[in-house]
Amino acid sequence: MLAMDNIHQIREISTLSFNERVLQEAEDPRNPLLERLKFLGIFSSNMDEFFKVRVAGIHRRIELGEKKMWALLEVIGDKARELDERFRAAYATITKALSKEGIRILTEDDIQQQPSDITAWVSEYFRENVLPNLVPIILREELPFPQLVDGALYFGVKMWGEPVQYAILEIPSTLPRFVELPSGDIMYVDDVIRYSLNDVFYIFTYDRIEAFEFKISRDAELDIDNDLSESYVRQMERELKQRGEGRPVRIAYDAAMPPGLLKLLLRELRIVGDDPLIPGGRYHNMKDLMQFPSRRQDLRFEVIEPAPHPALDVTREPMLDIIRRKDLLVHYPYQSFDHVTRILREAAIDPLVETIKITLYRVANPSRIVNALINAARNGKHVVVSVELQARFDEENNLRISNALSEAGATVIFGVPPMKVHSKLLLIERDGVQFAALSTGNFNEVTGKLYVDSTLFTADCRITREVQEVFEFLERASRMRVLTPPNFRHLLVSPFNSRRVILKMLDREKQKGDQGYVFIKVNHLTDTKVINKIRETADAGVRMDLVVRTTYAMRSHPNIRAISILDRFLEHQRVYQFGKGDDCCVFMSSADLMERNLDWRVEVGFPIYDPTLLRQVVDMMTLQIRDNAKARILDDTQSNAYVGNGAYRAQYDTYNYLMALAQGVESPPNTCSQNRRRTAKSKKATS
Repeated sequence: MLAMDNIHQIREISTLSFNERVLQEAEDPRNPLLERLKFLGIFSSNMDEFFKVRVAGIHRRIELGEKKMWALLEVIGDKARELDERFRAAYATITKALSKEGIRILTEDDIQQQPSDITAWVSEYFRENVLPNLVPIILREELPFPQLVDGALYFGVKMWGEPVQYAILEIPSTLPRFVELPSGDIMYVDDVIRYSLNDVFYIFTYDRIEAFEFKISRDAELDIDNDLSESYVRQMERELKQRGEGRPVRIAYDAAMPPGLLKLLLRELRIVGDDPLIPGGRYHNMKDLMQFPSRRQDLRFEVIEPAPHPALDVTREPMLDIIRRKDLLVHYPYQSFDHVTRILREAAIDPLVETIKITLYRVANPSRIVNALINAARNGKHVVVSVELQARFDEENNLRISNALSEAGATVIFGVPPMKVHSKLLLIERDGVQFAALSTGNFNEVTGKLYVDSTLFTADCRITREVQEVFEFLERASRMRVLTPPNFRHLLVSPFNSRRVILKMLDREKQKGDQGYVFIKVNHLTDTKVINKIRETADAGVRMDLVVRTTYAMRSHPNIRAISILDRFLEHQRVYQFGKGDDCCVFMSSADLMERNLDWRVEVGFPIYDPTLLRQVVDMMTLQIRDNAKARILDDTQSNAYVGNGAYRAQYDTYNYLMALAQGVESPPNTCSQNRRRTAKSKKATS
């Protein structure tokens, strides 16, 4: 039987707890209404991935004989249904409040009460834009049940009469989910179809017809083997085609669906038991709420323009010339991600640049990063791009950019299968000098506006030489050469030395007893060996501050303060600080503290050697620790209680801190939050 005393430290339950924190943001009346709606969309998207990846993995373990996992599935099912009920309650509250603001979401029943010009407009919109895309499938015993696509939206249609007839109707994903009416009101395209259902099934005879929405989530794991007779790209292409046929792990359906129709669906989908079933409201795929149409800027977060960078936004001097003189840190979205694309644009046309090497994990579509690399290759630069084909749900995009880069003349490599290359590295060689960019997050201009990450730009040969070693390792691996483990003295490179150095640094602080200090900021903290060492270090009297965004497997300890921050931006930086004052050592990293990141991925952590930048990182992490507005306490039951309802809000305070630096003002962490409301107000935009 599954041990229930540590249930909240199990990764799947901890992930659900993080999704609950996302839902809290939708429930939080301090957030603007349209942002609350957006958080519902993020929650829905997260839950989709959770079932397709984490729950699917549990089913696989059960098939391998781990029967105790059934108990975990039961806990997950109960929690998921609880969160779904809260989701629907939050949705009802938000849409009611939006209606009072003049943003009405109308159903097919509401349309019948509208003026004739509106009903005529809806009917015409349906005939012109929707009907040509609909492909209804009548369910008959003598015909095979249709293959239902993972994540697609379907109507189960019931036609009452003699006999009763059923049909499946896919809601086309190619259509906008939301339809803006001439009156300014909004309809789901789902309800446009419901309103005109008779126009789809008019050749049938029935007394009444209704449509009930549902969707299925399938196992999204790809089975990539080590068969050397088949290319890695070919294997990936084959597995992607088969992903849509994975086993169903969840069916979310309208709770009003007639029992006979539901029973038919479950039988044909071969779903047994209640665990995969999520009865809910009339709408699904609510991730689309992230694109909810509205021009009401006053119902969104105030617009914050990126803070000027003190070194990069004051001159048109080439970035490489600036970096050659001193190390630079860029923190986005507080500062502009454009500095990352700028260095590649400049390098692509610089006659003195000979080589550009980069690792890509997730990129935008379309991507200015990829365009700059293509331009560099066409300009005769030696361009080497490590593309990770196993970046989950980005595989097809990464295959596409790999082909585009190859066609432009770049050398494309695919890392070290089966390990993922998760590091974020850029190396530029110009006139015999090497320059490096090392980041905590992806080289992606879209997420660079939404995720909190940092990039170090440096010409420090201690770091650039070791970045070059990482690329040499990746290139040797791609050519199936004998791999000699590199010896890194400055970088933390998984799977070679990250774990060893982190444990060593924890031991260093342990020796200091109550004079020691450790700060760790990661997305996930689940590695057993690291957790045990953290507890040993805390037992020795060392005080620790942990900021963990998502999964957290620690038990509480009197010397450990653990929080999770969720706000308008997604916290994505990984920062390790050991010691304080003159003895302070700081690493930033692409790696979380999980077994996979330390032992089974190529990750890179980098030291902050420049004293000014080191102080800057420590100041910013101090702002994280102090947050009492959006920080939640990570306790043994992951209750997600807020630290408080105070004025210290780390993300706004960080923005003000960097704005002060841009103005040449030394703004220590204990004063910058006092100006938060004034600065935010000054940046507020109008529609």
